[in-house]
Amino acid sequence: MVSFGLFLNCGAQLGRSDDEVFELVLKEARLAEQLGYHDVWVTEHHFIPFGINPSALTLAAFLLGQTCRLRVGTAVTLAPLYHPLQLAEQAALLDQCSGGRFDFGIGRGGYLAEFEAFGIDPERWTDEVECTASVLLDAWRSKEVSARNRWATFGPVSVNPRPRTSPHPPLFLASTTPSTVAFAAANGLPLLHYWGTPLEARMATERLYAEAASAPTDHIHALVVVVADDEASRAALAEKLKQSFRNGDWPHVPQARNRHVGPDGQPIARDKLAEVIAQQALVGPPDRIYKALQEIHANFGVQRFVLFMEAITDRKSILSSIERFGREVMPRFASGSSVRPQAARLA
Repeated sequence: MVSFGLFLNCGAQLGRSDDEVFELVLKEARLAEQLGYHDVWVTEHHFIPFGINPSALTLAAFLLGQTCRLRVGTAVTLAPLYHPLQLAEQAALLDQCSGGRFDFGIGRGGYLAEFEAFGIDPERWTDEVECTASVLLDAWRSKEVSARNRWATFGPVSVNPRPRTSPHPPLFLASTTPSTVAFAAANGLPLLHYWGTPLEARMATERLYAEAASAPTDHIHALVVVVADDEASRAALAEKLKQSFRNGDWPHVPQARNRHVGPDGQPIARDKLAEVIAQQALVGPPDRIYKALQEIHANFGVQRFVLFMEAITDRKSILSSIERFGREVMPRFASGSSVRPQAARLA
């Protein structure tokens, strides 16, 4: 069955103050639960206005406490910045206290300043996220866990509380690195696809996953979506994305060279990338959005969508998109009117 969630990035552009940003995020989550969305996913960033939430786990805990049915996930917790045992304990705690509504997504991150400020060896980026994921799985599956690698040496210790969900809380990996994709596949862990990645590139990654997987799984696909009645919203979206990328390239946060890449995998200027993403975004009235999602579902077998409606940044437009999608698009999938996915397209 197709499910829909929201991607909540907590960008500084969403309000005139930090208070307004988090008030909007809470309003989005409550509206999502009211309208029957399956989940919401929160990000983690440090030192940049692109996203002002420095702890995906903390915000996830807050939203879980403010909702009753909605699943809440992290997209992503930046694994290299933490000891893996801390993450194992905290995720198990959220799994327990939420009644099993927590989805744990982890990734490497990409900002050098985060490693420098927290005293993390940048070389740890290379071994993540397999290093952390291995400890998490061992800690949740076994009564005792130990590890001896260059980033974590400990044990044996017992992680408490034990997870409520068996065999462990849902764990998702955000990566396109072949070794990480193979690790995810070998362990049956779904992938989290970035909203700026073209569908063709996602399918190439999923083909790598399928080669090493023993069973199919439903990966998370984040997409930029704006429900609107005219194409003017697409031009506005492009301008907002340009500003968001500028906020991600904050002067005191040095980036790797050529960090922005286009659909062909080659370096691209950030403003041009914003235009490309805006052009590929799903923008338009409910019927057009429904048909586009149905086509993706049918052609690529995508079952779980997470919608980045905050990309437009205008509060009124965001809430309108959430409500119109929930009332005018989602019910058409729930009624069974969507066509059967052709999984063979991934072969």
